[in-house]
Amino acid sequence: MTPSLSRPPSRRAATALVLTGLLAGCASTAASSEQRAPATGHAPRVAVLAGPDASATAVADATSGRSPRVVRRVGGLLEAQAQAAALAAQGYDVVIGLGPQARSAVAQARAAEVGPHTSWRAGSPS
Repeated sequence: MTPSLSRPPSRRAATALVLTGLLAGCASTAASSEQRAPATGHAPRVAVLAGPDASATAVADATSGRSPRVVRRVGGLLEAQAQAAALAAQGYDVVIGLGPQARSAVAQARAAEVGPHTSWRAGSPS
């Protein structure tokens, strides 16, 4: 006996279709929430990532600008990498790395394209 074509789909197939639809919906929602429209007419959010060996003069130079800047001090390379990712996730437009470890974390974030709307800059080595 051949199976009837008018038979409703099995429970497993129906569950798979519902799950596929839910996952597709979640993926499109996540993608749209990650795409931040570039804001116009506002001062960019700038963060300074200062490593343990960043001089006070370098930090003062990096924070002297027209837009307000947040300074995050880090104790080493791993902490600098974590803070760089966190700053991008928090929506900072520009992240400046000061000191060798912070500059390295900024370079890695730039190479990995972390934060699609974040500009990564290495500060002066002084």
